[in-house]
Amino acid sequence: MSTSKTNPVYALIRKEWLYNRGRILPLSIGLAIFGILTVGMLMILPDILPMIEGFMPELTPEMAIQSFMSSINSIVSIIAVILCADAIAGEREKNTLVLIRTKPIPIYSIILTKLFARYIIMLIGTIVGTLLVYLFTYLLVGPPEIGSILLSLAVYALILFVYISIGMLISTIAKSQISAGAISAGIVLVISLVTSLLVSDSIINYNAFQLSTNLILRDFTPLTIALNCVALLIIGFILIAITIILFESEKEPVRKSI
Repeated sequence: MSTSKTNPVYALIRKEWLYNRGRILPLSIGLAIFGILTVGMLMILPDILPMIEGFMPELTPEMAIQSFMSSINSIVSIIAVILCADAIAGEREKNTLVLIRTKPIPIYSIILTKLFARYIIMLIGTIVGTLLVYLFTYLLVGPPEIGSILLSLAVYALILFVYISIGMLISTIAKSQISAGAISAGIVLVISLVTSLLVSDSIINYNAFQLSTNLILRDFTPLTIALNCVALLIIGFILIAITIILFESEKEPVRKSI
């Protein structure tokens, strides 16, 4: 047997991947269906409600994709933090946290492995779902501008990183998986609702959590985009650092007798 396969860090990475990989397909399909329904509703809404036709601008490919990105900015982020609920709190509930803590694995490796396993799963699902929605929009509405979509996805990857970090932090603090998921989802929902209201010209350049959505229909300077991306990275790394410190300072778990 190779040394890498007997390495406890490698074993933890493999365990997390095998545990989470089954979520990619349902997540991708779910996002694709949700996105197709979103775009479809924008197409048929004027026919269903003729009285609003005069108030709705003509649907463009960019508007369709922007509507989808706006939706996943809230929905996918809530799903992401809920999936993080079992990272630490779930292990604590299943009485397996003590086994992980007693293995010769650095504390930061435990946190980072669990964080990035969930991050990669969510990112793959989001990309696949967005690709399918892009194809649907391309065929029925028109070709969206691919450059703005790729830039929007790149920025959203950083927003998702922050939300996953929030989920990991709450999972480390919470005593149960249910409470971790509920608290995390509540925090993300509040952030999404508040930031979605910050649309004035004086604030929108600093609204990092909605930047992936605003990029589709608005122009931002490269400096503005870069500063927002740096801010998101800093927030994410601070949350990870706090999570590692709290997990390391936590009282050594004791395996409960069954």
